[in-house]
Amino acid sequence: MKRQLIIPILLAVPLGAYLLYERAGSVNASQEETVIVAKGPLAVWSTYQGSLESRTAMMIASKFRGSATVIELAPEGAEISNGDVLVRFESSSLEQEVVGLERDHALAESELNSLKNAKIPLELRELDMDLIEVRSTLNSDRQYLDASIRLAKEGLVSEQEIEQQKDKVEEITTQLETLELRLQLTGEFLHPSELKRAQAKLASAAQALQLAKQQVLNSVVRAPTDGTVIYKPLHIGGEFRTVRVGDSIFQNQPFMVLTDMNDFLVHLEVPEGELALVQEGTDVFIQPLAYPGVRLRGMLETVGSMVQTMPGQPAWQMFFHVAIGLEDVDSRLRPGMTVTAHILSYYNPDTTLIPRVAVRWEAGRSFATVATGSLRETRQIELGMANEHNYDVIAGLIPGDEVFIE
Repeated sequence: MKRQLIIPILLAVPLGAYLLYERAGSVNASQEETVIVAKGPLAVWSTYQGSLESRTAMMIASKFRGSATVIELAPEGAEISNGDVLVRFESSSLEQEVVGLERDHALAESELNSLKNAKIPLELRELDMDLIEVRSTLNSDRQYLDASIRLAKEGLVSEQEIEQQKDKVEEITTQLETLELRLQLTGEFLHPSELKRAQAKLASAAQALQLAKQQVLNSVVRAPTDGTVIYKPLHIGGEFRTVRVGDSIFQNQPFMVLTDMNDFLVHLEVPEGELALVQEGTDVFIQPLAYPGVRLRGMLETVGSMVQTMPGQPAWQMFFHVAIGLEDVDSRLRPGMTVTAHILSYYNPDTTLIPRVAVRWEAGRSFATVATGSLRETRQIELGMANEHNYDVIAGLIPGDEVFIE
């Protein structure tokens, strides 16, 4: 429910003594207006211009790689719940691409399995069998050579036959060494290399498939939180406007803001010289420019810790950023609205007050003309804080004194 409050400007005027004017005689017997110094509350409000923003405003951008064509949009101003669809992009070509990538992935996975479980074990088996056969042959030929050498001593085998047998043994020995080297290199390099190529092919296929599936998922943007849909104007086709169905949006291009319309902050900049007038935790009243009759309560939440310059202001002029939280809710409020913030800079519930119209200044000193019977007394006074109506009297006057309006 909307709650409104009227700024209590009257707090700045003494309660029960709103400029109680009285007549007092003068030495010249002329009639002049006077006012009685009284006790009362003094409130000093500092006024600044600021802007209204949602406390939680989440920018929505496309995660789709490249550009994406919008085919569905949530209406602006719609109340969205966490997980609801905000926008859909065209993804039919991607879905077809996923089918092809799934096939490539299945083939790469099959090739790797075939290599690991069939091709490599079979090749190693064949090499082992070849080694067994060559070793057996070499053993037989060596035995035959030894026997031929013994027979040659008895003159039963010629030297030529022995040389031929030696050549044969050397040839088989070389063949065995080649097979052993082939088995070693195959186990250490060839098969691992084939496995790595197959694994890399499968990994590449898996990554391409994952990216394509993620693209399909990115074609649907869902709300990360509850909020109200507000579209952010963009430069589209030579126009500066909000997104429409059929437009193309690029990756990481914010086009929507999801805001909480029930929790607003007022942001404003306070000049460095007025920093003492704004304190965290003080009361604030907010007046939207669009609705001058609306008064909303707030509280000053934070004062910036670092002074900074402002665009369009002289470089020597420094400001502190101030954030004010609204305690009241009004359905007419919108992010970006200009507002006037009235910040309670000083409040004394019981002080001695003198109207501003009863104070005279000379050479930087303050004076009041006090009625003492039928006489006038000019009295220097010491003043404290002030608002648009009254000064806080520190010294020189007491409640009940009658002073002339200057």
